[in-house]
Amino acid sequence: MIGADAPGVERIGNVKTWLVAITDFGDLAVSLPLAAAMLIWLLHYSPRAASRWVLALAVCAGLTASLKIVFYGCPPAADIHSPSGHTSLSTLVYGALTFVTAIAWSGSRRVLVIGSGAGLILAIAVSRLLLDAHSVPEAGLGLVIGTVSLAMFIRQYLDAPNAKVWPLLIAASLLISIFHGRELHAEQYLHQITGYLHVHCGG
Repeated sequence: MIGADAPGVERIGNVKTWLVAITDFGDLAVSLPLAAAMLIWLLHYSPRAASRWVLALAVCAGLTASLKIVFYGCPPAADIHSPSGHTSLSTLVYGALTFVTAIAWSGSRRVLVIGSGAGLILAIAVSRLLLDAHSVPEAGLGLVIGTVSLAMFIRQYLDAPNAKVWPLLIAASLLISIFHGRELHAEQYLHQITGYLHVHCGG
């Protein structure tokens, strides 16, 4: 019986390994360096777009962290305790990378970039669900926060001059290869803030 169950256990282990690899693309250890690379690149081409990028990051990270703190102490529903930060930041960061690349390129390459970017964002969100890290509403809330933040940036970037995206893409590839697989555990600190602020439901 043990031998018969071994292949199934191995397959489950392999699937989980892949899911963890996908979800790690959305970890702060990866998304923060990518966000910094985007800022440096934008400063070269459009300081106004760079300032909007900082604002979009602040809105995305700030809103996600604030809702986590509040929801830890007083969840609005049984399946909403923490909006997915992996999903919100991935939507903003990878969405921005996808957008600036799609703007610079045309034809089939643009379609490929958009499809790949959207696929990665959705894969990260789904991986959070399959790893039981978040519920569907939590991942959905992360998508909404990230999309709103991304829209703030896109609106300003459309007024930016044509930019060469290859330096950004090379930097992003290097950063992902360096930081993928590492983790920054911010959740525990947010839990501590919730306790420090004594956030809880009234009544």
